[in-house]
Amino acid sequence: DDGLTSTSRSVMKMFGEVKYFFERDPLGQKVVDLLKELEEVFQLLRKKLRMALRSHLRGLIAEGE
Repeated sequence: DDGLTSTSRSVMKMFGEVKYFFERDPLGQKVVDLLKELEEVFQLLRKKLRMALRSHLRGLIAEGE
């Protein structure tokens, strides 16, 4: 016995299958590419929202002075 329970073996096997899917399977690689693209979109969206908020807050501060 190597000290692993059947549950931990099952979990390790599942993680191995997931890793294989994202690294080797063509569909998994497409999913990775889409997620990377989505991450870029969210980063751009975050940047634009911060710029808009900054502009709005500066306007409010200017009104108060």
